[in-house]
Amino acid sequence: MEGLALILLYLAIPSLFFSAIQQVLSWRKKKAGGEAKFPGPKQFPIVGRVHDLPRFAMWLKFKEWADIHGPIYQTHALSTTFIIISDEKIAEELLVKRGHIYSGRPQIRTLIKHKDGPVYSALMDRHDTWKHQRKWTHAAMVESYKHHFYGHVEMEMKRYLGLLLMDPARFFEYTREYSGRVMSRLAWDDATQGKHNGDSADLTLHCMSVSGPLPNTMTPLWYIPSFINPWYNFEVEREGKLRQWWLNNFGLAKDRMKRGDLPNDTWAYRYFEQIMAANNGSLDQKPEDEAYASCMIGFLNLVGVVTISGPIKFFLMAMALHPEWQEKAQAEIDRVCGDRMPTIADFAELPTVRACLKETVRWRSGVPLGVPHQAERDDEFRGVKIKKDTIILACEWNINRVESKYPDPENFRPERYLEPTWPTFQAPLTRYPNFREGQSMHSFGWGRRTCLGQNIVDDEMFVFGAATLWAFKTGPKVCPRTGKVIPIDTQATNSHVILEPLPYQIDIKPRTPERARTILDNYNDVIGKLRL
Repeated sequence: MEGLALILLYLAIPSLFFSAIQQVLSWRKKKAGGEAKFPGPKQFPIVGRVHDLPRFAMWLKFKEWADIHGPIYQTHALSTTFIIISDEKIAEELLVKRGHIYSGRPQIRTLIKHKDGPVYSALMDRHDTWKHQRKWTHAAMVESYKHHFYGHVEMEMKRYLGLLLMDPARFFEYTREYSGRVMSRLAWDDATQGKHNGDSADLTLHCMSVSGPLPNTMTPLWYIPSFINPWYNFEVEREGKLRQWWLNNFGLAKDRMKRGDLPNDTWAYRYFEQIMAANNGSLDQKPEDEAYASCMIGFLNLVGVVTISGPIKFFLMAMALHPEWQEKAQAEIDRVCGDRMPTIADFAELPTVRACLKETVRWRSGVPLGVPHQAERDDEFRGVKIKKDTIILACEWNINRVESKYPDPENFRPERYLEPTWPTFQAPLTRYPNFREGQSMHSFGWGRRTCLGQNIVDDEMFVFGAATLWAFKTGPKVCPRTGKVIPIDTQATNSHVILEPLPYQIDIKPRTPERARTILDNYNDVIGKLRL
């Protein structure tokens, strides 16, 4: 499809011409002396530096420019201004303290009307739909966390370990399915949707990323007439299927609610219970209200997959590449848990496991560019005017490599969260490090757009990390023909806005025969209780 790009680009010439006129007019408006502006790379007429920005691993270019131009700089792509932040304090000043100005979301070109809603709550502008969905999601997540997600994380983990024991070569696909099953169970009590859930989430992320459809970076292509616009037609079909899938799951859950067999620990049950309370026991709603609710629960479900699947894949990679930390964490687990699989109840006693998880997210961020904010009105910062619609990126990759905060930033160093001599250390270790509070929480975003999923990330990643280390020894894979270690490119990713590593190979073996038997016993205990 992208082979048509040059031909189709000619059809977008009118839009390019219009952009050029806008640029010329903006130049004429400038005062003779010019306005103060942030530093940044040299800009070229009309295109800015759009030609210089790679669609894949763009954060590496932004880091290169940050090393030259400092912790806040600006660049342009066509008619759009970008401000790139590589400093926590600056990000807090703009995105937290001035969150009433910088909490908009920019238009992702190929996501049709996403700013209006109700499909993608995290990508909407701040309006009533966004406020309602965010409030409902927050309350649902808090209630589930009180019960540590009702044991579903541990149950799905026993299934995952059993599959890994029987077919370790498929660990990559099993890992995303695990995250998808946990979220599908919490949303609708249907873990059988786990694989489709994970695959659907991956495709959705592709369509909202700069590494995805060309119009996300070459905006004029979007304005090609719809009957010959492959990106527009693909997106109409994709989103239609996604919404229908969510609505179908919603309808199945509604039918079960009427029969009285929908578990009360699902988010669908919580929603239906509130509707019945407001409607004198009736579940009747208008079709548009059901579509709205199905999107609210569906997107919560989707985000819970993509924010966890990537980090736990990077965690498996990190443990295989750093056997010294794998061994330290396993010694800690054996001391605390012995022959039983760890659960969330062991959280306080396993700080080394938590430090390895926390360092994984710093070392290989799942959101290296940060999720973009947009200025909702004109502002001024450090004497520089920031115009409405300017896009602000608090670049996570850069922030995680500020040496004063993260010494030796390119290397995997979990001790930065365990030893008092490191800037990120916090006590007590029974509480820190974690993904709910404390140091290095910028991975979840900033201010009014902070992700609401810290609690499930904390629980699910901890149980995953502790259980896999309890069960298996991992290491580099050796080629059976050459006897040489198969290398792992730790920076090879799908480059989505929330990313995963590209498939890699590692060796996975049970730590002992006794541990293998326990894994199978646990698997057999849960398969009768899980919808497979």
